[in-house]
Amino acid sequence: MNWRISFRPKLVEVLQEGYTKRQLHTDLVSGIVVGLMAIPLAIGFGIASIPQGTASSVSPATVGLTTAIIAGFIISALGGSRVQIGGPTGAFIPIVAGIVYAHGMTTLWAATLMAGILLIVMGALKAGSFSRYIPLPVVVGFTSGIAVIIGIQQVQPMLGLQLEHGLPPETLGKIKMLAMNIHHLSPLTAIFSAACVVALFSFPQKWNPRISVLVLATLIANLFGLTQTPDHAGLATIGSTFGKIFDGKYIDAIPSGLPQLVQWDISWPLIREAIPAAMTIAFLGAVESILSAISTDKMIKDRHNPDQELLAQGIANCVVPWFGGLPATGAIARSSTNVQSGGRTPVSGMVHAVFLLVVMLVASQWVAYIPMCVLAAILLHVCYKMFEAHHFNALFKVTYSELAIAVATFLLTVCVDLNVGVGFGLAVAAVTLIMRLKEITIMRPIDSGAQLAAERAGGSNLAGSPEILQFRFEGVLFYAVADDFASQLERAIRQQLSTRVVILRVERMLALDFEGLVLLEEIYESLMAKGIHLVLCNTQPHPARMMYKHRFLEKLGMENLCGDMHHALQRAQEILQK
Repeated sequence: MNWRISFRPKLVEVLQEGYTKRQLHTDLVSGIVVGLMAIPLAIGFGIASIPQGTASSVSPATVGLTTAIIAGFIISALGGSRVQIGGPTGAFIPIVAGIVYAHGMTTLWAATLMAGILLIVMGALKAGSFSRYIPLPVVVGFTSGIAVIIGIQQVQPMLGLQLEHGLPPETLGKIKMLAMNIHHLSPLTAIFSAACVVALFSFPQKWNPRISVLVLATLIANLFGLTQTPDHAGLATIGSTFGKIFDGKYIDAIPSGLPQLVQWDISWPLIREAIPAAMTIAFLGAVESILSAISTDKMIKDRHNPDQELLAQGIANCVVPWFGGLPATGAIARSSTNVQSGGRTPVSGMVHAVFLLVVMLVASQWVAYIPMCVLAAILLHVCYKMFEAHHFNALFKVTYSELAIAVATFLLTVCVDLNVGVGFGLAVAAVTLIMRLKEITIMRPIDSGAQLAAERAGGSNLAGSPEILQFRFEGVLFYAVADDFASQLERAIRQQLSTRVVILRVERMLALDFEGLVLLEEIYESLMAKGIHLVLCNTQPHPARMMYKHRFLEKLGMENLCGDMHHALQRAQEILQK
């Protein structure tokens, strides 16, 4: 087996094809447009991911920008997609917030690093394609659940609620605490938030509502003196909320300068504590990045390399923790914007990361003036776009069973836990698949007069012999149908007591698992003990390969493996004449 890792970023392929000045110009424009879009999202995701009051040397707003810069550049430069934009995403917010709330920032960084290593291993083992096998109803329920969780988190900044200990990680706990403190809302903040939400849903798409609202709302709030200052209780801003003193030093909400390394130590207790979170981050990162790449592939008529994409995601997540960053993956909304803006190569994603770095270097003091309620309104708009209402509607019209999977995954994700939601959804989806495989599996003896006449016309006088039992199996012979198969075959033999040869017609047996293989062996041995011979007719490649590996064909005898019904009947005649 070849275990050599194939490392070939899409950027190399693009440069080998020939990179033109015209494409560079297009990628520059697209990268800047995506960068403008990423500013409020990266900052908002950072703020939403880290509960207020968390002890950390890094500002939440800085964490979001740093992740978008470092992970965004690495994912574009080393990834397997032409247009993937990497960075922090909304899907990680509930996971990250729960980790930080329960264990602190150090555990988050350890979990992100371990998730990066897992992603690299997945890419090296060429497991990228397996992420595509997750049923769509599970993805729909999970994504919609995350959208609701994030949306609930935005109620606090949009109403200007001052909570002494912040919001708890559980969704129901959040709702209860928000309801208990609703009378403490700030009318100014609530009105300003409502105006931003109306604008976000009213502005034409060509205006890029998120960027327009960010700029206009920030200008209005600051020009009219609506923002919070030491002597004025107005709209809370990034600067007033996250500028703080840590270890005797004042830390700006968004320090200017290059991203700085953070000091944290790895220990075995820390690794053990972070393992469950790391597995969740790796799973979600793999799924979201592949889904994003598949979505943009359809838009640009290209095909990404899923294994290379996982390698790039893994490397990015191994690097960002050392700069205090968040988990990163492919961002569907920003990747789609990249395509719509003309980006067609990884260069646009790299430009987007460089643009964010320039903003952090020269404009961080201006970013601190952005009101928190504006960011919350923008994130609420993101949640609305994330919620898969159209898929729920389509499932309702087409299939109630898969709708039930999506709804159950959604409710468990929101009300219980992200891992429980996905785990339950996958389990139910697997059970549903098993039931459907059972439904399409056909097991029956052949006694149709028309079929017997057709076989006699083929030159055989034994087609209707009472000493020959023809039995057809169609579908997949696996553990869920094995007992039914054995009992139906046994019943058919009891009804035809003169049987000396069983011709098992398996031309439509698509596959079999190990239990099905063991069952065939047991059936063969049981028939031989009764003096009945078994002949297989027209075995398909996968079942034949499994039988060969298990040495069942050696036990059966290759002379009893026939390619068509004519030769199977000839073989039966030879057996009967002995």
